[in-house]
Amino acid sequence: MSEPSTGQKASNKLLKLLLKTSLISSALIIIVVGYAVSLLYSQHVLEDAEYDAISVGEALVSLERHLLITLDDQHIERLNVTSDGFNKLDETMQKAMAPFEIIKIKVFSNDGTVVYSTDHSIIGKNDIKNPRLKIALSGGISSNRQKKDEITDLRGEKKFNVDVVETYIPIINNKGSIIGSFEVYKDVSFSNLKSQDGIEKSLITLTLVLLIVFSLSLLIIRVAAKELNLAQVKLHKMATEDPLTGLKNRPAIIESVQEEMSHNQREQSIKAKYPFSLIMIDVDHFKSINDHYGHPVGDQALIKIAHAINSTIRTHDLIGRYGGEEFLLLLPDTDLEGAKVIVERIRQSVENIEFLNGGIRIPLTISLGVTTVVTDDSSYDQAIMRADKALYQAKGAGRNQVAVQITS
Repeated sequence: MSEPSTGQKASNKLLKLLLKTSLISSALIIIVVGYAVSLLYSQHVLEDAEYDAISVGEALVSLERHLLITLDDQHIERLNVTSDGFNKLDETMQKAMAPFEIIKIKVFSNDGTVVYSTDHSIIGKNDIKNPRLKIALSGGISSNRQKKDEITDLRGEKKFNVDVVETYIPIINNKGSIIGSFEVYKDVSFSNLKSQDGIEKSLITLTLVLLIVFSLSLLIIRVAAKELNLAQVKLHKMATEDPLTGLKNRPAIIESVQEEMSHNQREQSIKAKYPFSLIMIDVDHFKSINDHYGHPVGDQALIKIAHAINSTIRTHDLIGRYGGEEFLLLLPDTDLEGAKVIVERIRQSVENIEFLNGGIRIPLTISLGVTTVVTDDSSYDQAIMRADKALYQAKGAGRNQVAVQITS
């Protein structure tokens, strides 16, 4: 299996980054939305309990006004709860308030003293330092949600681990003056359970939606990345491959030579010898083939020759089409003697090609110029010029042979 290209590696890295970003984003969205929904539910429970507390206060004043409020000599209503009215108020609380999940009620005078409570043990106690009571005695409404480990309800039954909302509301007389305050305890445990259930369902739904959305997004991105990779491969192929022979094109093979030259110079600094060889190859009498048989046949000849050369060289050798009928062969880590063996094998391989046109065999041969890169070479141009000079020697000597040029 071939190594992933640079574009593929970049795309895979991008996909992994997008996956991580999606997961982190999803987690953050779920956390933020969960927190926001929790706040909304809590606010709803608090507002609902506060509304019920106001309704309870109004109902108490309406139902038991004579037990809570009396008129003074100036016909001004005053808060006045007597001990005789405690039992009647208790009865009213149990019958009228218990169904609304009210579990406790206190009545404060305007000096902060508890003048009535469903819990008789606290009647007479003063709580004027309570800041929320002060708000109610100033005309405001104050609600607070808290957890009670233990509390006694209107029926005298003890409850444990109860979520309650305590609401302080002012008691106002017929002149608009504040004469006291109600403190109403509402059990919101069931509402909390419903809220938690609602939150859980909301988060599950959101998680599923995000999962679907991000999965579709990643799928689309993955498909797009694959298309991009294919386009990059195609562009790279167009930029580096000769369209006729499938070999490297001129810029690509020269780039390979430059890279080998740099490698050679690095290795020379480490060890005494690291040769590589260059071979310039030219198709013999190619113009005659084109003139006599036509350019399509000439193209087929080039394809046959390119295939023969590519099939003969080693896997790490590099071959490219240098010009019209010229090829440049790079033999890494190969000295002159090793290069001679390889190029002779190539020459024979091309000579043995069975190339037929209309049943007539067209002989194909090549001339090859060989050189080895030496320490004195400062650039690849010098080596290519030597290989080219050797090629002309081979052609001048009668073609279909190998010539060597060691020095410029």
